[in-house]
Amino acid sequence: MVTNTLEPQVCFAEQGLGIACVPDISIRRQLDEGTLVSVLDDYNQDRTMLRVLWPSSRQLSPKLRAFVDFIAGSLLAA
Repeated sequence: MVTNTLEPQVCFAEQGLGIACVPDISIRRQLDEGTLVSVLDDYNQDRTMLRVLWPSSRQLSPKLRAFVDFIAGSLLAA
């Protein structure tokens, strides 16, 4: 199945209709609750890349800089 968003993949996996290759960060709650489990860990060892994009005509605002620093320090370090 090909989807444009992660939600359908997660929903189908939770219903037992297949497996999904999604970033751990997008299913952290389900992993913690045990509604989904990680499989094929030895096969899929790629790290997910997260990009923060903004218009090139604008400078990085202090709020966006704080957000980028938070993501880099908190979520991606896990």
